[in-house]
Amino acid sequence: MADRQLTGARPESASADSGRAKIPEGGRFAAAALASDIKPLAATGILLLGGASERFGSPKALAPFRGETLAERAWRVLGEVCDEVIAVGKNADELALPFPVTDDDSNERAPVFGVMAGLRAASHELCLMLPVDCPLVTADALRALAEAQAVPHTGPLPGTYSKAILPDLESRIATGELSLRGVNAAVLDVDERLFANVNTRMDLIEAAVADWARERDDVCAAIVVGSQVRTDSTADRWSDLDIILIVDDPESYAESAAWISEFGTPALTFLEETPLGQRERRVLYETGEDVDLPLLPLSAIELLEQSANAAALLARGYRLLVDKIGLEERLRTLVESAPVPTRPSQADFDQLVADFWYHALWTAKKLRRGEVFTAIDCLDGYMKARLVTLLEWHARAIDPSVDTWHAGRFLERWADPGALAALERAYAYYAVRDVARALWETTDLFQGLEEETARRLELTIELDHADLRRRVAEVVPDPRHTSTLWP
Repeated sequence: MADRQLTGARPESASADSGRAKIPEGGRFAAAALASDIKPLAATGILLLGGASERFGSPKALAPFRGETLAERAWRVLGEVCDEVIAVGKNADELALPFPVTDDDSNERAPVFGVMAGLRAASHELCLMLPVDCPLVTADALRALAEAQAVPHTGPLPGTYSKAILPDLESRIATGELSLRGVNAAVLDVDERLFANVNTRMDLIEAAVADWARERDDVCAAIVVGSQVRTDSTADRWSDLDIILIVDDPESYAESAAWISEFGTPALTFLEETPLGQRERRVLYETGEDVDLPLLPLSAIELLEQSANAAALLARGYRLLVDKIGLEERLRTLVESAPVPTRPSQADFDQLVADFWYHALWTAKKLRRGEVFTAIDCLDGYMKARLVTLLEWHARAIDPSVDTWHAGRFLERWADPGALAALERAYAYYAVRDVARALWETTDLFQGLEEETARRLELTIELDHADLRRRVAEVVPDPRHTSTLWP
C-alpha cells in the first residue's frame, strides 16, 4: 500500500461525475446506460428536498459532500436505480440545483407532502422515495428496496410506495395524520449504517468519513467513540467527534494531512500522541466542528483488547462505521470485560496521600525559590489530578453505585457539593501570594476528603498531618492568616 496516494481522491470509477445522466427539459431523468451492466428499473425515483434543515443551519440539499452536494449525490444514486427521477421540494426555498424541482403544493413541512407530490408527478406505478439527507445509501440498497417493494426496518424513508396509495394518504392527512409509518407494510431488513440520515454538520462529517473509509482499501475499520455515541450522556453542540481509524499504514496518514479535506474544509490540524502510543490527527473544520482521528495499525487491536481504559471507553458506547475485518464480536467481548470500579486498598490509599503531600511540599519549595510557573503547574495540574482521584473514592464511599467517569469528567455531577464549593477557591492565578493561598486551600480540601474517605472505607491514615503542615508552613506560611507572605 506504500505507493497509494493519500489525497483521499476517489478512483475514477467512483468519481462524482461517473454514471451521472444529463437532465433533459421537463425535469425528467431518463437514465443513460451506466458503466454497470445493471439496467435501471422501470420505476420513478423521487428525491425529497423539503426538510426544514433547522438543526443543520442551512439547506441540507446544498451541503457539500465529497465533491458534490447532497442533492446531486442523491439524484445521481437514484438515477442508477430508476429510469425516471423527479425532485420534489418547495419552490419558495429557491435552491440553486442543476435540475428542476417540483413544488409539493403545501405550506407545511412534512415528508408526506413530498411523497404525495412525487406520486402524482410520477410516470411509473412504483416509486422509490429518497430523502436528500441519506448520503451513505447505495444504489444496491435502493434497488433491493425497489425490487422488494418495501421500506427498511429503520423506518418509512427511504422506501417504495405506489401511486395506488394516494387516496389513502389524502384521507390520512385529512384526519391530521402526517406520519408515513405503516403505509407500506412490507419491511426489509437492511444495513442500518447505509440508511443513516444527517441532521447536523457533525453527522455530515461522520458520514463523509464512513463513505471515504468504505472506498479505501487501506482502511480496515472506522469506529466512532466518545460523546457522539455515549449511552449515558448525550452529545450537545459543544461535543467533538472521535473516530478511530484502523489503517494499514498510520504513518502515511500522519505525514500527510491532505486526506482530511475529504470531510470538509479544515481551519487547522495537528498531531497528538494517544494513550496507546500511536498518533491521532486533530482537526478543526471551518464550520466549527472539531474532529479527532486516532490512527491505529491493525496490530493495535490487540493493545486495545488488553487496555482497561479502552474497554471502559467502549463500554460507554461505540458505533462501527466501517468494519472490513470482523471487529464486531471482538469489540463486544472487550466491552464485556470493562472493569467495574472497586474501593481502594490500604496500599492504594497510602500511595495517593503520600504522593499528594510530597508534592505539596515540593510545590512550596518551588514557589519560595520564585519559580511561580513551575509551582502553579504542579499545584493546578499534578496535585489536582490526585485530588480528583480522592474525590472519586470519596464519592463512591458515600454511594458505591455513583458513576465517577474518569479523569474528572463531569465532576460537577458526581462530586460532593461541599468539595466543589471548596474547589472554587483552590485554583491560583499567576501571582506568588495567590499560588500560596491556593496551595493551602488545596491541602485543606485534600486533608478533609482524606480523613472522611478513610473513615467511611475503614482505612488507616498513617501520615502525621500536623507535621506535614508544619513542614509546608516553614517554607510558605499560610497567607490567609498573616499580612505578609515571607517571614
